[in-house]
Amino acid sequence: MVYLSVIVDVSGHKTNRCEPLKYKQVATIKYIFNLAYWREFHNNEQTDQTSLCDIPDELRPISNAICRAYNLGDCRRLPCRMIYASSNTLEDIKCMNGGRILKNHDDHLIEHQSNVRCKRGYTLDLFLKQYAHAGYPSIIADPLTPISNELYHDVLNNRFRTCDSMWGFIFNFESIGHYPWTTDNQNLKLFDITFGYDRSMYDLIPAPWLFNYVERLKFNSKRMSVEKVMSSKKPIYSVMSSNVYWTNTPTISQMQNQTINVSHVQAPILWMNSNCKTISKRTEYMHELMKYIDVDNYGTCGNNIRNLPDHIVKIQQSSNRNLKDRGSYSWEEGKLALSNEYLFTIAIENSLNYDYVTEKLWHPLVAGSIPIYLGAPNIEDWLPCKTTCIIDLRNFQTPKDAALYIRKVATNRTLYESYHQWRNEPLCKTFQNMLNYFQNISDYSLDCILCDMSYQVGQGENPIEIKRKLKTMIGHF
Repeated sequence: MVYLSVIVDVSGHKTNRCEPLKYKQVATIKYIFNLAYWREFHNNEQTDQTSLCDIPDELRPISNAICRAYNLGDCRRLPCRMIYASSNTLEDIKCMNGGRILKNHDDHLIEHQSNVRCKRGYTLDLFLKQYAHAGYPSIIADPLTPISNELYHDVLNNRFRTCDSMWGFIFNFESIGHYPWTTDNQNLKLFDITFGYDRSMYDLIPAPWLFNYVERLKFNSKRMSVEKVMSSKKPIYSVMSSNVYWTNTPTISQMQNQTINVSHVQAPILWMNSNCKTISKRTEYMHELMKYIDVDNYGTCGNNIRNLPDHIVKIQQSSNRNLKDRGSYSWEEGKLALSNEYLFTIAIENSLNYDYVTEKLWHPLVAGSIPIYLGAPNIEDWLPCKTTCIIDLRNFQTPKDAALYIRKVATNRTLYESYHQWRNEPLCKTFQNMLNYFQNISDYSLDCILCDMSYQVGQGENPIEIKRKLKTMIGHF
C-alpha cells in the first residue's frame, strides 16, 4: 500500500487528512496502541534499574511527549516492557467484519466471517517499521490525558500517522464536565470514531449505568408493582415537622401507644452521597432544600448525618465500614433496600450534562421511590415512563419551591401514587428505542471498530463512509 498524507491546518490545528492511493494493501496484522494501557502500566511499574532500557532515537519524540502529557518527569530510560513488544504485552483482538466482537459461541464462524486480525498493546516499538509494515498503528485515547498539541497534533498526528491509522476516543468515566478538553470540536476532529455520553458531540454512546437494573424496569412482571410500592413505605416520625404525611394517616392513633417501636424513617426524603464537591453544586442545593423539608441524610455530605439502620448494615454486610469503603461490600443492595422505605430519594448527578445518567436515577426507580432528579437536560429520552415518574427540579425556581411541592405530594396519597402509575403501563417507546440501541452496540467494541476501519481504509475505502454505515447499522434513539 502506498500512502499520500495531506496535512491540513484547521483553525490553528493540523489534522491528518491523508488519502490512500489506488493500490490495495496485502492483508496483514493491524496494531492498536492504547495510551490508557501505557499510562497504567507505567504508573504501576517497579523502578528496578536493571529492567530499564534506552529509548531508540526514532521513538524519543513519542516518549518525551507522552511523559510530558502525563507529568511523568524524566523519561530518558523506561522499563523495557514499555518499549519492546512481546507475547506478554500484545493482546489478540478477536473481531468479525464490520467492527463486531467475535464472541465465544461464534468461534466456528471465524474462518468464514472474520478476516480482520489485530493486536492491541502499549509498547512504543509499535511505531517502528517492523510493526507498522506500511503504516503506523491505530490509537485509542481516553479523557484522562488532556489532548495536548505536542502529543496528539505535533507528534502522533503529524509524524506517526498514516491513512490506515484509525484513531478512537472513548469516554466512559465521569461526565464531560470534569474533562473540558473533551468538548473541543477541533481536537475531536483528530479521531475517526468517538464514544462519549453526549450524542451531539460523540459518534456513539458507551454502555450506560442502566444495565444492572434494566430487567427490573423493562418487564412488568419484574417491576415493583404500585401496590407493593405503596405498602412498603414506613411511617415517618419527624422530630422537626408537624406535617401529617400520607404514610402516617392509618397509624395516627397508634403513634400515641408507647409500646409501638418508632420507625427509623424520620423524613420523606432519603439522601445518600459521598462526593460533596460537585460541578452540579449538589451539596449546596441540598443545604437550601433541607431548610424547608425534612431529609434523612445517610451520606458523608451536609449536616445531620445519620447512621445506617442495623437491618441495612446487615443487608449490605458493611459493619465497621463506611461509604469510602463501599467497594468492599454490597452497598447497592443496601441502598435499594433503604430507598424502598422512603417516599423520595435524591437523584442529583455530579454534573448536568447531556446523556450523563447514572445509577442515581435507576436506584429509586427500581426500588419504588420517586427520584428527585437534577442532571441530564435531555432526561426525557432516558425515562421508562409515559407519565410522570420523577420530580424534575428544573421545574422549580428555588429549592424552597421544590420543597413545598414535594411536601404536597408527600401528604397526598393519590398524588403520590400517580408518580408510580408507569409501573402498570407498557414500556414507553423512547425507552425501548434506547434499549434497542444499547443492545445493538453491545455487539461492537472500539478495538474491533478501529481494527475493521483500518483494514477497510487500507483497501481504499473512505473512513467517513465506513463510519456512516456503522452508525446506520447500530441505529439511534
